[in-house]
Amino acid sequence: MRSLYLLSALILLGIVYPDQQAKATGIDDKTLKNTSVYSVYELSSKTTAIVINYAETDSATVFDKIFDRIEEQDSIKANWFYSQFDESIPVRGVEIVDTTGVYSLLYNKKVESEMMSQMNKEFYIYGTKGFEVLKPEKFVFGLDECKTNIFAFTIDKFDSNKNGTPILASDKKIEVVFGRNYQGIERKINDYYNSIEADYRDNTPTKVYANVGNLYFVYTDDFKWRDTFSFDNTECFFPSRAIFRLEKDGTVKPIWEDGLDLFGIPCD
Repeated sequence: MRSLYLLSALILLGIVYPDQQAKATGIDDKTLKNTSVYSVYELSSKTTAIVINYAETDSATVFDKIFDRIEEQDSIKANWFYSQFDESIPVRGVEIVDTTGVYSLLYNKKVESEMMSQMNKEFYIYGTKGFEVLKPEKFVFGLDECKTNIFAFTIDKFDSNKNGTPILASDKKIEVVFGRNYQGIERKINDYYNSIEADYRDNTPTKVYANVGNLYFVYTDDFKWRDTFSFDNTECFFPSRAIFRLEKDGTVKPIWEDGLDLFGIPCD
């Protein structure tokens, strides 16, 4: 059983997100020093993206600062939420570009221009079976009262037949091995999560899909919420990606972890 994503629990674990500079790492391991890693999600059948959570670090990230500055000028959040509460109020300041997934993905030209300047380069996109190099195509974002708010840099033409489901992006190549015999380390990692007390739980197990020596790349996701999301039928409300280190004493430690709250804990 997977202990669910809970903000207080993540802080307790010392989990970090991409830091204030787009090129910073925040990863506690010399193997991946100076390497930035980001989650990749299939947000819908139409949109696959490098995803960065909005306003979830102790100090504002470079992405938060860009968005907040423009939002303050143009009242993007207020206009969007007002239109959601009252259908008679027109949507202003954003274009709705994708409503087929969990989020209504929004576009604003001014925000995109500044955001893309931070991510205007190629990234190594790692799937469950392989990787390829792609450049973000455009920038969209998702605003929600309850769910994790996200910034999304879309990527196109990821070869899922060859490389599996996309999971992670990095600005430098990571010499990962896509192995097959990870059952032992998976048990350790799932036991680690099970030992954490959390107010919310589901039954989505954590899977290991690759490693670099004693570093193991994992995801907790059934990938079904992309196509069908409802509180009655969805089983995975807290998809996440992580990197664990196997210590010399046989214990496991997360050196980087990132996740989404699709359940909406703040509104529960």
